Amino acid sequence: MIQPATSIRSEPPDFGATAALLALDNGSSAPPFHWPLTAMRKELFRKGEFLFKLGDKADRMFYLHRGAVRLPEIQKTVHAGEVIGEVGMFSPRSERTASAICEQDLEAYSIGRQEVLEFFKREPSLAIDLIQLTFKRFLENQRVEVEARERLESELRIARQIQMSMLPHSLPSAAIQGRIAIAATIEPAKEVGGDFYDYFMTKGDKLCLLIGDASGKGVPAALFVAVGKSLLRAEAGLGSRPHEIVARVNRLLCQDNPLCMFITLFCLTLDTRTGEAECCSAGHEPALLRTAKGDVQTLDLPVGKAIGVMEHARYQSRKIRLKARETLFAYTDGVTDAIDARKDCFSRRRLIRCLQNSADADLVSVLDGVKRGLEAHRQFEPQSDDIAIAALRFVGDQGKRPRAQRR
Repeated sequence: MIQPATSIRSEPPDFGATAALLALDNGSSAPPFHWPLTAMRKELFRKGEFLFKLGDKADRMFYLHRGAVRLPEIQKTVHAGEVIGEVGMFSPRSERTASAICEQDLEAYSIGRQEVLEFFKREPSLAIDLIQLTFKRFLENQRVEVEARERLESELRIARQIQMSMLPHSLPSAAIQGRIAIAATIEPAKEVGGDFYDYFMTKGDKLCLLIGDASGKGVPAALFVAVGKSLLRAEAGLGSRPHEIVARVNRLLCQDNPLCMFITLFCLTLDTRTGEAECCSAGHEPALLRTAKGDVQTLDLPVGKAIGVMEHARYQSRKIRLKARETLFAYTDGVTDAIDARKDCFSRRRLIRCLQNSADADLVSVLDGVKRGLEAHRQFEPQSDDIAIAALRFVGDQGKRPRAQRR
């Protein structure tokens, strides 16, 4: 909070009086221009207080007499002997273009916009000097903002590469032996996102398939996913049943989760020799099962709480048996919730239709068909949420050698 200012004047400034002058450094080799002390008000601020915040109404500018001010948005410090606040005061919207936080106890002199304009009438040369200073400061702020944006974009590109590298690349041994086929695709709404999938072999020649959706988007969601995914891999590697995997990871995430983030999750373990599978849902979208004939049905599962919400939440698994050429599809809500210009959702009904129309295709082609369906539905609407889809087909011992591929 701003400390109430102590003013050296209570009446309107007397522009005609003879007064002491404050020299303002305009940052160039030209002599500094001057500002009349009688036209300014003395204000005191404590360390850590704001002179103003980004977006505030810009109704005055400041000369810093003692102390320093930090502008966090553009990572700049303004020291004693400099002017601050003139860019926002003379901007078209008269709004602060950055926040200003006192790095030390501050003594400043301020003057309002109307007072500045009145003084300009009497001292036109001062108006020119101040306009030059404002233009120079504006260009400097723009340069700093561009550099900061370029650094951020570079860091986000690296973060995306790291996140994509964490997705599975090698084929599970069961896929190599020709018993299953796997395909998956992921499209973050931003550079990085909170959706993920994973598949890997565990004890007893079983395959574990995971697909999840963390709350939020961007970097925070991606970091939470990295933690959750590592815990899930570790627990699944012990050969536990899906509901046990989910329950243990939920307890671990709840113990240290100050931001109350959560992950919806679908977890499946599959015996690649027999097609026997066990599934568990933690607040996730219902998976779909397509038969060899092309019929698609919703997989009826008990739905528990998203992980990271309630430490002692209980979860249940359901056993199913995949027959030869049957395919299971798991996806995140970015698929069914994708909207068009009329705010109409893509919906599970349209997703099922896409899967039915590509019954005999290989899994990569099936997922490509779903993506084309999403694009046709959205048309020119931007992607509003992360998207992930994973498909698992049980081929059995009689099938041809399939591929597992990430799109």
